[in-house]
Amino acid sequence: MPIRMSGLQSGLDTETLVSALVSGYTLQKDNMVKAQTKLQWKQDSWKAMNKSIYSFYSGKLSAARLSKTYNAKSASVSDSTKAKVTAGAEAVNGTQTLEIKELASTGYLTGGVVSAKDDKGNSVKADGSTKLSDITGLTSGTITVSAEGKNKDITLTEDMTVNQFVVQLKEAGLNANFDANNQRFFISSKTSGADHDFSITASDEDGLKSLQKMGLFTLNNTETKEYEKWASYATDTAALDALKQSTYESRKINYEDRAKTYADRYNAAKETIKTIEANDTWPNGTTLDEQKARVSELRADFESDYASYAKTDEKGDVVKDEKGNIVYDTDKLKADGKLDEFNSRKSTIDSMQSQVDKYENALKDIESSEKFVNIDADGKAVADPANAKLIAEVDSENATIRSNSDAAIDAKVAYSVNMLKDIQNGNLTSSKDAARVTGKDATIILNKATYTSNTNNFAINGLTITAEAKTDGEITITTNTDTDAIYNSIKDFFKEYNTLIKSMDEAYNASSSKGYEPLTSDEKEAMTEDEVKEWEKKIKDSLLRKDATLGSASSSMKNLMAQSFEINGKKYSLASFGIKTLGYFDAADNEKGMYHIDGDKDDDASSGNDDKLRAAIASDPDTVVSFFSQLATSVYNDLSKKMSSSSVSSAYTLYNDKQMTKEYTSYTSKISDKEDEITKWEDYYYKKFSSMESALAKLNQTQSSLAGYFS
Repeated sequence: MPIRMSGLQSGLDTETLVSALVSGYTLQKDNMVKAQTKLQWKQDSWKAMNKSIYSFYSGKLSAARLSKTYNAKSASVSDSTKAKVTAGAEAVNGTQTLEIKELASTGYLTGGVVSAKDDKGNSVKADGSTKLSDITGLTSGTITVSAEGKNKDITLTEDMTVNQFVVQLKEAGLNANFDANNQRFFISSKTSGADHDFSITASDEDGLKSLQKMGLFTLNNTETKEYEKWASYATDTAALDALKQSTYESRKINYEDRAKTYADRYNAAKETIKTIEANDTWPNGTTLDEQKARVSELRADFESDYASYAKTDEKGDVVKDEKGNIVYDTDKLKADGKLDEFNSRKSTIDSMQSQVDKYENALKDIESSEKFVNIDADGKAVADPANAKLIAEVDSENATIRSNSDAAIDAKVAYSVNMLKDIQNGNLTSSKDAARVTGKDATIILNKATYTSNTNNFAINGLTITAEAKTDGEITITTNTDTDAIYNSIKDFFKEYNTLIKSMDEAYNASSSKGYEPLTSDEKEAMTEDEVKEWEKKIKDSLLRKDATLGSASSSMKNLMAQSFEINGKKYSLASFGIKTLGYFDAADNEKGMYHIDGDKDDDASSGNDDKLRAAIASDPDTVVSFFSQLATSVYNDLSKKMSSSSVSSAYTLYNDKQMTKEYTSYTSKISDKEDEITKWEDYYYKKFSSMESALAKLNQTQSSLAGYFS
């Protein structure tokens, strides 16, 4: 807004005069702003109301249409310490027999206490960083972990730590941990049940000794079966050959894969060289040897310039790190103000050295790959699985893989035969203090039929059974219709319906706010904060008063709720089940459309009446379900039509939200136009007053001049 200086000559309050002159336009704008504000408030009121209606529509009303909502069943067990049972809608009413023969268990191995020694042979407590060789006294050994249908060979090396071994067990599909406080390994299956049990077996003599020393060797059926499986190959040559072939097939190198590897390596190396040569620190046309010499020269200059900052040891020799780089005194460099320059030069040289290393490795990759690929017109390598040199290389490697694989299998078979003999002859015992729990399936007998599960949970014909303990004989499960659940479902439906219909009637029957309009900023300044809130509340509460759309929806819902439906030749209404509204003079304002259930202990208005609904559910649940399903469907379909999308409303919206949004946008445009018009007339009047002020100034100047002649 421009700053205007006027009225200096005339003494007039120009600003007030101009405001008065354009007040008609300002009033028009203010009325538009008020109308837009009121429209926005109405949009907000409708959004809140529509949210409540849609919540009822998509929640309780939608569910009430479905018979499964009312098909609640209850189940009880004659001995609840043995099992817990819940009944679904499909469960059959009556009594059934149950016997729990076995509970599910998870395969678990609590290792024996380990003993570790340090380099001097002293006993020490093991932890995650302890080497296995300090526990076992061995430098090698192989064990096999079988879990979740997969086998994983773990090679125990001299430098493998406890933590690394635990990681290997986890990668094999087990839960594993080493407890340093108790000096034990704890290992378990990830899932309960027989099929999910695991085994840890030795593949050679050192593997056996390692398991014994780590407290992990147990004579368990699962482990014994694993040795039996491998020993059986000694007498079944066909199965042994098949195992060798399948093992080789899973490990052999594929011509296509190797060809692609070489092509990818060649192309990646070419791209690396291209990227490096495009860098500013690699001059155009520079060879690798030239760049090496350049980097060496820069490093020599660097080391010479900062020689006085190199750290030295007690003998006066320059200190170097593990990579052979000189170690500098950064504190001294900083004190002399040279640290930033030092770091910048060092970073540049290190970056150039990294480029040289990458360039050199890329050249090696190109040299090692180019004889196995074809080069196209663009200079890119193309995989060539039929390349004679590639085939020869792969065949040679596969021959080695086959030989090693077959030898390992033969060795394991032979070792398993000996292990099985030792086990059968009683020559082996489990590790001291080790405890092994075998993974088992749960087994129950329901109505004389046997069922198994890897967990203690069973889902059978609508019943969910959780086995808690073995039974000595049969116990009983009794299933009945859950009257309370069905009753509460209907009660909850009416609770939400009553809340909604009351809020709709309160909005429709709200007191008039005639004479109240949204306040301008000037009007708000003349009132207290509480007065403004009260004023606006009066308007907001009445925005949906006598709204035709709201009234139509409310009336339609009330009429539909009063319907009757014929079931098996007899008509039923809500009153048939003791559900009705209060009399006109008994109901409070805006509560005439609310329903009350006779005998509902939570409703003072109807708690003293006979409970017809509960009696009907107990005696004829099918009729109750049929009636309420039809009633809810009727109301649901009606609301669906009213909330369908149209040219003025969005989907699932009861009111004309599209039209309101369009009107709001139109107000914004009109208000902007009116503001432009006000500004135009203000400028016009200020210009007129400015001209008047200029004329008065000239007149005053002339009068002063004339007065000077007569003085």
